[in-house]
Amino acid sequence: MAKRKKNTPKLNPTITTIIILGLLFLGALGIQVPEILQDYFGVETPKTVEKYPNQKPASETGENPGPIDHGLATFTQEELTPSSTGWITYGKLDGLERPTEANALITKKMINTGTKANRDVRPPGFISGLEPHGHSRGHLIGRQFGGSGDDRQNLVTLYQTPVNSPMMTEFENQIRQAVDSGETVRYRVTPIYNESDLMPKEIHMEAQSIEKSGTINFNVSILNLK
Repeated sequence: MAKRKKNTPKLNPTITTIIILGLLFLGALGIQVPEILQDYFGVETPKTVEKYPNQKPASETGENPGPIDHGLATFTQEELTPSSTGWITYGKLDGLERPTEANALITKKMINTGTKANRDVRPPGFISGLEPHGHSRGHLIGRQFGGSGDDRQNLVTLYQTPVNSPMMTEFENQIRQAVDSGETVRYRVTPIYNESDLMPKEIHMEAQSIEKSGTINFNVSILNLK
């Protein structure tokens, strides 16, 4: 025997319109509407997205937990030796042609002297900047600090959002503010790889002001996840 179809009660069109507008309004306020109501009225409201302190929403997938704080930078006194001139050094590529480390002593004269990422350079693991990949040619030492966008030793494949921006950018901007105020900052960025993977699994960033009264001293890791 054929099963009877369950009759769904019909609502007055005016009432239905009011309810739909109400659901959309609640969604715009960030209030999650029960899925049963969304399904019934054919309305999809935005899902709540976690926000990290002082930065924009990372991604709708929520896979990236945000910067991981390891406390203070671990530079030795020798590595914090003052200098009247800034400098940048890049570690050699490893056996898989992957960048290994970048170090710098950042002074005010170095600001905005770097170059943007060369589109002819394809860091290991880079596929496309378009979705679903969303890759970027990520500077280890940022362009705003004099970092090269032409040197393969300074470019790694990162997810543009949220890794390259806003996460790395937030810490780079802290350094920029300090240097603009006259401080000199020792800086080290190290990509960490999982065995033979071409893309880093995370980026380790350390920075410390040379001056005793300096404002910069951080040691963080940023997972290379969307």
